[in-house]
Amino acid sequence: MGITTYEVMYIQAKDNYPYNVEECIEKLQYVIAADNEHAGAHCLMGRIYEEQLEDFKQAEYHYRMTLYLDKDYGPVYGQYAMLLIRLNRLEEALKIIGHGIKVPGIDLSLMSCCEGMLYEKYEMYSTSIKYYMAAKKLCMSNYFIEMLDSHIKRVKDKRALDIKRKKKESKKEKSGN
Repeated sequence: MGITTYEVMYIQAKDNYPYNVEECIEKLQYVIAADNEHAGAHCLMGRIYEEQLEDFKQAEYHYRMTLYLDKDYGPVYGQYAMLLIRLNRLEEALKIIGHGIKVPGIDLSLMSCCEGMLYEKYEMYSTSIKYYMAAKKLCMSNYFIEMLDSHIKRVKDKRALDIKRKKKESKKEKSGN
């Protein structure tokens, strides 16, 4: 069986994102209208709603639809987890990450990075750094390693601010007694 017209259009849509969003949307709408069970098209449409339109309800709809259609579609797990983290729905994000880690072929470095972001949101900075370091060990991309280094630096800066704040609070308590 050969590649269908819808698969070709999906590939063209992926090639257009994020450089030509209008063309990408046009192709995705065609693919989804013709084949509403195309997991990749739903995932990419979710990214557009999240990243371009900031319509998080529609983004979540498309991410959920992707998972409904294909629980082994790896790219959706990182996207969906990051959306949930952004929306401070951290327990749900942790579940998505937990499911994603079990998917064959998943980018474990990305999943570990998502966990790092999750724990950063919880202000568990040491744990966050551990996950970012684990992501670096699993990573096969210099660009992604540089991004992880910037995440680690940011978390260390936050941790330093937290330590300074706690020291000030401790001094106030001592002088107040």
